[in-house]
Amino acid sequence: MTILLPVKKREKFYKKISKGAVFINKFVRYLKTYVVIPKEGLPVHWQIDGFDIEIKYPGKMFWHEEGLTKLDLVTYYKKMASIMMPYLEGRPVTLHYFPQGIHGISFYKRDFKSVIPGLVETFPYHEISQNKIINVPVVVSRAGIIYLASKACVEFHTWASKIADILHPTWAVFDLDIDMESNFQKVLEAADLINEYLSSLGIKSFVKTSGGSGMHILVPLTPEYEFKVVKDWVKQVGVRMQNIHPGLFAMPGKSNKTHETGKVVIDYRQNIITRNTASVYTVRAKKGATVSTPVTWDEVKNNSFMPADFNLKTVPQRVEEKGDLFKELLELKQKLPGIK
Repeated sequence: MTILLPVKKREKFYKKISKGAVFINKFVRYLKTYVVIPKEGLPVHWQIDGFDIEIKYPGKMFWHEEGLTKLDLVTYYKKMASIMMPYLEGRPVTLHYFPQGIHGISFYKRDFKSVIPGLVETFPYHEISQNKIINVPVVVSRAGIIYLASKACVEFHTWASKIADILHPTWAVFDLDIDMESNFQKVLEAADLINEYLSSLGIKSFVKTSGGSGMHILVPLTPEYEFKVVKDWVKQVGVRMQNIHPGLFAMPGKSNKTHETGKVVIDYRQNIITRNTASVYTVRAKKGATVSTPVTWDEVKNNSFMPADFNLKTVPQRVEEKGDLFKELLELKQKLPGIK
């Protein structure tokens, strides 16, 4: 769909696209014709680290209720790319695309047919369920993050291991799930109790919102344990927490559903090699344009936030004020303790 604008002799005209990101401002001679400007804006070009990143249809609405466009999405990733990159570097990623916005069709992509030099490389992995080799994408630069967002990738989901040692995860994941109708305070209480228990074992953990109704607790590890060992350890901790607090915790049932009990489910199965978790600082394709955001344990204990507080608009300012709360996650190496 297009908008037709008449052009007059030496008329200076401009069209503002998405809150000042791009201006068209030029003089034209008299023409007995029309200038055609796409409804969703002319392409925007950014020069990022030597790469020309083109953003087509920058005015396309991605979050209609919030009035947020594709350009708002890419602008967020431009602001956050340097902070995000350490959590993506050398790590397989699954990409979730929404070319028509979050209420349109979407698709996951985790098998790239070719590399994009300087932006996205690939790593060959034997996918057992499909009995074939897939080339999983690996983002190699901050320009790569911005490039993928410009192609309508809203969400980045990372593996727990790195391609340098794909069989041994660098962190364990406690994926805390709850149904949308339940009080989020239950998740905060559950996360706090898990942290207290892990602390009693001498283990330091880091917590972030999932961007949905749950939370993720990550435990940095020395990459020496196979995934099954890590998965079994997380399961043991989960069973222990369920035994101590049966009214609050549950483990995944036979139905494999994790959002239907009214309790906080510890989904230990995230600790399987090909399972991926919403990356640190990824935007989520959910109402409010929420972001999977690191928080402090004091914020958890004080029940001082809701998931919607952390979104595409608020997170860059939060990081500017508080810094990267997960920085130590990438540096700390811990061994798995026994379960008391």
